[in-house]
Amino acid sequence: MFLLFISLIPAELNHEQPIKRELTLPISDALQGEYAIAEPLNAIRADHNKLFPDFSGNRNIDITISGGDTLSAIFSREGISAAVLQDLLEADAEHLRLSNLLPGQEVHLLVSPDNQLLSLKVVIDRVHTLTFVLKDGEYISDMQVKEGEWRNSYYHGSVTGSFYVSAKRAGLTGSQIQQVSGALQEKFDFNRQLRAGDTFHVLVAKQYVEGVYSFDSEVLAILIRTRSATYTAFLNEDGRYYDKNGKGLSKAFRRYPTNGKPPRISSPFNPHRLHPITKRVSPHNGTDFAVVVGTKVHAVGDGVVIRAGFHPAAGNYVVIKHGRKYTSRVLHLSKILVHKGQRVEMGQVIALSGNTGRSTGPHLHYEFHVYNKPVNPMTVDLPLSQEVPKKDIKAFNKRRDSSLREMGETLSDL
Repeated sequence: MFLLFISLIPAELNHEQPIKRELTLPISDALQGEYAIAEPLNAIRADHNKLFPDFSGNRNIDITISGGDTLSAIFSREGISAAVLQDLLEADAEHLRLSNLLPGQEVHLLVSPDNQLLSLKVVIDRVHTLTFVLKDGEYISDMQVKEGEWRNSYYHGSVTGSFYVSAKRAGLTGSQIQQVSGALQEKFDFNRQLRAGDTFHVLVAKQYVEGVYSFDSEVLAILIRTRSATYTAFLNEDGRYYDKNGKGLSKAFRRYPTNGKPPRISSPFNPHRLHPITKRVSPHNGTDFAVVVGTKVHAVGDGVVIRAGFHPAAGNYVVIKHGRKYTSRVLHLSKILVHKGQRVEMGQVIALSGNTGRSTGPHLHYEFHVYNKPVNPMTVDLPLSQEVPKKDIKAFNKRRDSSLREMGETLSDL
């Protein structure tokens, strides 16, 4: 009886002993077949809304501009104050990009829970991205420029009919043909001096960004052979064309965008100026001339108009590109007399001065940029001579000879 009683007492349980059970799980599509398939993280996030919750409450808004879109309309739709747009336009006076958004451009906004715009990014093209960031109650702008890669392309052909048609057939664009004719227009008449059978040779530098042509180009070298003579033009670092001997083919730059006696300077170039309207410290990237409304404004050098229009802060404005190195700008105009894409010559009247945009009175605001950086237009070292300066002739000759080699020519052949 004692042994029977002992045998009925339960033994001490081992809580650490694992309990084995068979668990059957449903077979996922990712596990079908011989090998498992890894699902991407974004697919998991799509199935479960957000994998990692965003506690900031900020909104990311991505927009691709369509025809008729404006920042004003976008801000109104997103509940962003109109005063913010005015602050942005003031910060954009250095770049003049926000007033004329183009279809296909991308706009990215970061907005706080109380609808405060924290940052704005505009992808202008493959090369330029403009960003505005709110810092200490003020929007700070930054233009990011991708350098890309410049590659040379060689075009040549014979004249059959007009030079324009022959050059287009050879592969040159309308803009490049204008550069060719503009470089030699003072030495050569393309309409009267060219004959059937005459040949042309053109070396063009094209910019590629991430392997894609950005449509930015410039003509580096030109060689035209007629029955009686050979004409050459080579682009120098100063944005002007010279012949094989370094003699100038285009007019030199001028210091002032007005004719006659230089006008009085009402506000000089000052990178630390206190803005007269906003009372904030903001750079004055140009020189203001005290002139009456309607004063003729002249191009300071040969070039092409890359932008012309209206900006709420700058008023009516014109931007001219003088080769890869130099750019000039005139603001607050009463009337614009040129259009985007037009080639202009030094001294040509391009506009009339005015008092448009954010302006304290009639005046002409004039800027000069070197490699996209504003400099003092009254003191900058301008190419004023009619031939390559002696200190630069060695570098010019080296570029000339390199261009000739790419065209299969030598200096002795000219």
